[in-house]
Amino acid sequence: MKEQFKLEELLNILKELVNIQSHYLAIGGELKVAKKLGEIAEKEGLEVDYEEITSDRKNIYISFKGSEPGKNIVLCGHMDTVSSEGMTIEPFNGYVEDGKFWGRGSVDMKGGLASMLYAMILLKRQGFKPKGSVQLIGTVGEECPTNSDGAFALRSKGKFADIAIVGEATSLNIAAAHKGTMSLEIIIKGKAAHSSNPSLGDNAIYKAVDLISLIKDKLLPELDKRSHPLCGKATLNVGVIEGGIQNNIVPDKCKFSLNRRYIPGEEENQIIDEIVNLWKELPYNINDLEIKVLKETENRIPMETNIDDPLVIKLLESCKRQCLDSVINGANYWTDGAHLRVAGIPTVVFGPGDIAQAHAAVEYIDIASMEKAVYVYMDFIKEMSN
Repeated sequence: MKEQFKLEELLNILKELVNIQSHYLAIGGELKVAKKLGEIAEKEGLEVDYEEITSDRKNIYISFKGSEPGKNIVLCGHMDTVSSEGMTIEPFNGYVEDGKFWGRGSVDMKGGLASMLYAMILLKRQGFKPKGSVQLIGTVGEECPTNSDGAFALRSKGKFADIAIVGEATSLNIAAAHKGTMSLEIIIKGKAAHSSNPSLGDNAIYKAVDLISLIKDKLLPELDKRSHPLCGKATLNVGVIEGGIQNNIVPDKCKFSLNRRYIPGEEENQIIDEIVNLWKELPYNINDLEIKVLKETENRIPMETNIDDPLVIKLLESCKRQCLDSVINGANYWTDGAHLRVAGIPTVVFGPGDIAQAHAAVEYIDIASMEKAVYVYMDFIKEMSN
């Protein structure tokens, strides 16, 4: 019953969410978003529960349960945003203009949250009774250095649902896979000496340069050969290097950091082992090498669900019924879906908006894509819950 869809209601939900500053440094912001989602859901007769993840930070669970056994469907999205610093529009007073909704978090990913919640609201109003259950989970911490602890808490529950959709912006395509990301800080130790007699020292910068040269000449060509049909190639970038105190001292320390985008099938330990093995090719002491995983990239593992999985096939059919030209692809960004997949839950990423607008100085979401997303979510839930 499409006539029950009211665009003003959907946009009001989004405005309520966008107007709440929920960057991780905005104390209590994520909790305010959770409470607002819960307030809207409870007015519509949906069940609401909260789970404390850390002090004053809670995941929210909005449930729509049937009376018969069936599939347990999870819709999932993070409630936090990146900082508003550097934005050239008003970040927390969402507004509509040119068919778009503007404001921080509009596309990443409060637009997705609003669309998923509104789909559940409309189904409830229409008297639809699912077999099994439908649950919207709003998570904390996806954008902050504590590293997606809301979704990591879900991962620890095991297979608590049958299928899951993460509503990040995919331009209404179905991302059945995405890369993982890991950043390493590599510390090289040397020995200080006066530059008038450098042979008495051990130049840590030279050693670091030797290792970086091996990364460039040996590891990068190897990574170029590794490719995933949906995600593309594994990549590595050395982004920062620093070392030394002044020019007349042989440096006793040099460190550099790199970012590795790894594809499904590659393992976290493998990434570190590849650097260690290159170091072993050099005539240096193994104890002079230290590798640290930067906290903000811990557990940022890849996600993959088989494209023949019923979740993927049925969601694509729902898209087609809404006259969308959606395709199955891979995302080049990380999502909470990786943790759901580790829990054994077949998971895809599907949501309104273009990820190119995420984190931008001017952030917006296309309103028409939100409307389409609502209809797709509703159609899919009906198909999978009957």
